[in-house]
Amino acid sequence: MEVKIIDSSKDKVKFEVLGADYTLMTLLKEKLAKDKDVVFATYSQPHPLLEGFVVTVRGSNPEKEVKRALAELKSEAKEIKAAFKATK
Repeated sequence: MEVKIIDSSKDKVKFEVLGADYTLMTLLKEKLAKDKDVVFATYSQPHPLLEGFVVTVRGSNPEKEVKRALAELKSEAKEIKAAFKATK
């Protein structure tokens, strides 16, 4: 997966994500939407035949909020993996 910052300011970050799918983008958007410090979060796919998504986040510290959301998703995935292994 590759991430490239397109635009960054104090209250907004816009970046491109290559190698992800709609599932990850939707999870990230939903996690960001629950964050009280995030004002706006969305993603788009510029063209269906092109790889990649563009993510836009507005908030008090959007880069920090994106990193926090991704860390939470990673932690939740580890919990699910552990619970699944425990069922065997």
